[in-house]
Amino acid sequence: MMKMLNFACGSRIHEDWENIDFSPIDARVKKINLLGALPYPDNHFDCAYSSHFLEHLTPESARNILAEIKRVLKPGAILRIVVPDLENLCQTYAQTLKDLCAEAIRGGGYHTA
Repeated sequence: MMKMLNFACGSRIHEDWENIDFSPIDARVKKINLLGALPYPDNHFDCAYSSHFLEHLTPESARNILAEIKRVLKPGAILRIVVPDLENLCQTYAQTLKDLCAEAIRGGGYHTA
């Protein structure tokens, strides 16, 4: 059976995974401080997953956490990390700004969010 780690899981909890988070919101999640050493042996997990966590860290903290994740992953393991798509966010911002400017030119005035 594959050993799978879901780190900084938040509310994304899966029954078949080892779910860990600093602030668990569910009894199925182990409370673990990801800024320190993980309580698992080397080469323990077959895969690891995290969604929308790394973008909240400093570059140094992210490097340290990823080094620890690498340590607990088996050679050839899978690591999937989801972070915001900066290109998409920038394109959406630019298009919204363009639309607002076009509306203001047509006499619609400016809108505030």
